[in-house]
Amino acid sequence: MATPMISKQWADFVLPIIRKEWIEKMAEVKSPIAPFYGIETSTASVEYSQGIGSFDIVPEYNSASAEEPGNSIQYDSFKPLYEKTFTHKEYAKGVAIARKLWDDDQSGLIKRKAQTLGFAFGTTIATHQSSVLNNAFAAGYTGGDSKVLCATDHPTNDDDDGSYSNAGSTAFSYDAVVATLIAGTDLNDDRGNPMPIVYDTIVVPTALQATGFEIVKAVGKPGTANNDANYLTSAGLQLIVDPYLSDANNWFMLSSSLAKMHLLWFWRVRPELAKDPTSDYDLEARFRGYMRYSFGWDDSRFIYGHEVS
Repeated sequence: MATPMISKQWADFVLPIIRKEWIEKMAEVKSPIAPFYGIETSTASVEYSQGIGSFDIVPEYNSASAEEPGNSIQYDSFKPLYEKTFTHKEYAKGVAIARKLWDDDQSGLIKRKAQTLGFAFGTTIATHQSSVLNNAFAAGYTGGDSKVLCATDHPTNDDDDGSYSNAGSTAFSYDAVVATLIAGTDLNDDRGNPMPIVYDTIVVPTALQATGFEIVKAVGKPGTANNDANYLTSAGLQLIVDPYLSDANNWFMLSSSLAKMHLLWFWRVRPELAKDPTSDYDLEARFRGYMRYSFGWDDSRFIYGHEVS
């Protein structure tokens, strides 16, 4: 049996064990959506992001002859788009370790308690990262333009009457993926110029993973006698199966490069674990995990979502 310790001394020995197991288990939880976030560190209580409009087509700059100077340079300006406010929220949960567990050399049980807490923190982060997609059509979860992430009527800017759509309702299929790719490449910017969005990633819930694999990986076109070529194999699409998606039918297509620009995650305080100073160290030590962050988007063009009935 371990030699008993006095006061809070034993808790100091437990802390490194708790922290190690907590960190390792938290890191094991992999969010499929995490790679698509632009992740930044914040030093303020609130962060702001504002979209900017496009420049117009670059004009020709030349002269009638080689000896004459060129035309005057055109200095363009862009229209400010919509501002998004990111207000950090706090998340905390603790675990209590009884003194007798340490005295009785129950290190396995102590580790499992720490691992369970670490798993809870990792799952919380992954759940929040996927919540942007889970709430993509839900009223009350809006961006800077006061529209939900995937909507048929996103305003182009504050000055014009134009709008664009990044929402559909078509069930997941080969033809629906092709149509969504085309919808992205047909988008225009806030000046009405072509702004083709290349969706390179399909995100589906677990219920659609087999269909997704067939669409992306099959040599022949799905739904035919495999005599037709699968156009989508040449599109370089990657398939992401997200177990944190709550709807079995909704699916999404992303531009991974634009997502990193417009799908944002701000760490104010990265996950940390510390002793709770209010513990009664003679009988029980409490260890509390804490993190603080915000997340969201400042422009919706990086994604196209289908809400399927």
